Amino acid sequence: MQEFLAALVSFFLIQPLQAEMAERLGPVSGASVAAVTSCLREATPVLVDRASTDPWGLATDAFGIWTGMTAPETILAATTPGCAAAIAGLRASGAEPQS
Repeated sequence: MQEFLAALVSFFLIQPLQAEMAERLGPVSGASVAAVTSCLREATPVLVDRASTDPWGLATDAFGIWTGMTAPETILAATTPGCAAAIAGLRASGAEPQS
């Protein structure tokens, strides 16, 4: 069951997050890409756990990203401390997400 939830979270949340972040941030340094990639790896198990404990909240977040109502970096920054630091690093490096 855990693998199934992980696959759903990956398909409906992680992959759209990655695509949206890449599109909105544009070209960034290799260190920034590594930090965000690490963040996504760190966030995945947290999001999978959330899928089993709060599926409605996670579905709401995924819908918000898919519709453009929620910025993906907002969800990532709230997910884990590593993601908050990675997003702050992107903003500090001048790769501010474009709305």
